[in-house]
Amino acid sequence: MALLVRKSPALPWLLDARVQRVDSPFPGCLSLSLFQPAGKRVLVLLFGPHARGVGSVPERPKGLAASPFVQRLRSAIAGSRLSAAEWLSPLSVEPVSSERELAHALLLTFRRGELHERLVLDFDHQAPNLFLLRDDDTVAGAADEGQRKLRFAERSASYLVGSGRGVAWIDSDDELRRQGELLLEHTKQRGHDALRARLEAQARASLKKVERKAAAIRGDLARVEAAPRLRREAHALLCHLHEIPRGATTIRLIDPSSEPAEELLIELDPTRDAQQNAQQRFERAKKLERGISIATARLAEAEAEVTRLRERLADLSQGTVTELELAPGAFKAAAPARRNKPPTRVSYRLFLSSGGARILVGKGAADNDTLTLTVARPHDHWLHVRGVAGSHVVVPLEKSAAIGQELLLDASHLAAHFSKVRGEPLVEIAHTPRRFVRKPKGAAPGSVNVDRERVFVLRVDAERLARLLASERT
Repeated sequence: MALLVRKSPALPWLLDARVQRVDSPFPGCLSLSLFQPAGKRVLVLLFGPHARGVGSVPERPKGLAASPFVQRLRSAIAGSRLSAAEWLSPLSVEPVSSERELAHALLLTFRRGELHERLVLDFDHQAPNLFLLRDDDTVAGAADEGQRKLRFAERSASYLVGSGRGVAWIDSDDELRRQGELLLEHTKQRGHDALRARLEAQARASLKKVERKAAAIRGDLARVEAAPRLRREAHALLCHLHEIPRGATTIRLIDPSSEPAEELLIELDPTRDAQQNAQQRFERAKKLERGISIATARLAEAEAEVTRLRERLADLSQGTVTELELAPGAFKAAAPARRNKPPTRVSYRLFLSSGGARILVGKGAADNDTLTLTVARPHDHWLHVRGVAGSHVVVPLEKSAAIGQELLLDASHLAAHFSKVRGEPLVEIAHTPRRFVRKPKGAAPGSVNVDRERVFVLRVDAERLARLLASERT
């Protein structure tokens, strides 16, 4: 390796554990569900701005759907075994003169047969991250691409351990379990605080909106109070029809309903006669009175909502978050806004060849794009039935490795089965390294252009196909 670091063994009690599942329950966390003879456990790797470290928990935390990077990791390490774990520190950093030394990164190596993958959990205090490394120590991918650019501007830069603050080594399984509980509790509390702050902001915005609504309804009710005067004016006009000259704009009349007598100054519509002016007032009064009950009910609802929101704000200011609000999970609530939604489903089906190698088969047209363009690596092998609609098939390979004859035949059988020519005895199969497959701009889902393809005629073996279909992993 060319990492320029001092290395020390780490987590020996987890070595040879098999990776059953890879997840990202919340931003800045990767969970690896591991199986050992002693039972199942979950290794959590935290690389967020507020929590950095590694720990073990009994149950898999749940949250976000798999991102493209997590899908890539699932393809790379699901089913493999943890073969090595090492604490990394820069050579320029002198050993710490204490019982527990500090580590700046944790290097995990996973093996499946002759294939291996390496993950680095980097504890850099300014830009912590999780990196997938190639054989030449260049960065093949990162959980947080934005933070990756802060450390390694070049896409194919070599990984180097940072020299900032590290974290204490974990030297026992009990300590690993304690760290897991502490890290998740800390992150959960941060998520709880973020959720409470967002709920408080939402409650304040809602309160302002409801207060404006209540003020508008009170204005409506104030106009309703004009209805009795409109009726008095209308009655006065009807009692003095013959005294009102046509075209008048104002007139003074005695209100016949008042005791003692009261004079009313009435504004008139000069385009209408006295009777029409009276009728107009009756209609306006009726309309206003009809809205009294509705406006009163709406005002009562608005005032009740104002009271509820003020009480909720008082609770939130004291840190109270209800169980219902926490139901989706504090981790989800703490997740930052995303411009694009993460994938909501795995884009491929997983099968095993006769030698145990993984074969990935796209589930549909859009999933074919995700599998080929996002999950597959440039050096993986790509297959498809020539000239016929069907699933893309990807065989993950080690860099510079060639696909074997038996593995090619297994993958070809799956390509034939998941296509429009299923059941045909002879099928033309096109295959090439993934780097020669590209998607034209504006092309339909699943449609790609293939360069340097090789084509052969496959004679379908029913027994081989049955064995492959039975090997599917969920």
